[in-house]
Amino acid sequence: MTDDHLAFHEGAITALPTPFRDGVLDLPALDRLIEHQARQRMSAILVGGATGEGWSLEVDEVGQLVARAVASAAENSDYDLRVIFGVTEVSSERAARVARNAAVAGADALLISTPSFALPDVPGVIAHLRYILDALPSGLPLITVNEPERTGTDLGPEALKEIVEAVPEVVAHCEAVGRPARARTLAGALPVPLLAGDDRMIGPMVRHGACGAITVVGNLVPGEVAAFIEAARKDDPAADGLERKLAPLVDALRVTTNPVPLKGALAALGATRPDVRAPLLRLDTRQRTALERSLTLARLLVPS
Repeated sequence: MTDDHLAFHEGAITALPTPFRDGVLDLPALDRLIEHQARQRMSAILVGGATGEGWSLEVDEVGQLVARAVASAAENSDYDLRVIFGVTEVSSERAARVARNAAVAGADALLISTPSFALPDVPGVIAHLRYILDALPSGLPLITVNEPERTGTDLGPEALKEIVEAVPEVVAHCEAVGRPARARTLAGALPVPLLAGDDRMIGPMVRHGACGAITVVGNLVPGEVAAFIEAARKDDPAADGLERKLAPLVDALRVTTNPVPLKGALAALGATRPDVRAPLLRLDTRQRTALERSLTLARLLVPS
């Protein structure tokens, strides 16, 4: 892989929610979300995955979603805003079909989660990645992600090193484990760039060697997140203040399962509807009131 392939694995990558209206994809709302990211010159956007309710998408919806994201990114940016698709399937066969649709639709890279419930060992994860690669019409960069809260499998540094060395198409790793010491170990052990995968851990992980983050709060304040990551990478004292400013919003988006609070926040700001797919439910009144209070304190929402 060339340096060009690695360029969008640095800085702030926003994990977008998938907008729905009456149970179907709301593509005009997706355009609005991407335009907001492009204005702040984010490194890349992630569609699908956990934040994008990728587990709920039909195979044909993946193609529609990615194709629209690619077109919208090109239309709304004067730079190369890359589109990554997050594969969250349990079955390797279905993961391969989903990944192929995303690739054909124009995705620049794939973020691959460890299959949940199946709980594969390291050889199984390697086989899963290769199964996906074999289905693609052409080679695409892969980003692995370790998110044990979602998958039930925690891939340690040695396991990840073995996976990355066995699959050269892996060009970066995203770590969503909330332990800064893990970041320091991974940064020294892995031959690929490291990304933070938990908004609470962006500061500690970047200070310990991560080159960027896949962020959820970046949907609300993309410019601030990008500035925070850049300051942290440069060991700029301003990073501490930016981190403190972001913390209440980060906490507010954890009031229940992601992306429910995020969609509630975006709905309050008039960007999308709060619709989610079952078994997720919209915020209840108490949760919505608390979230809107946080948005008001962050000066994102003007009280009515």
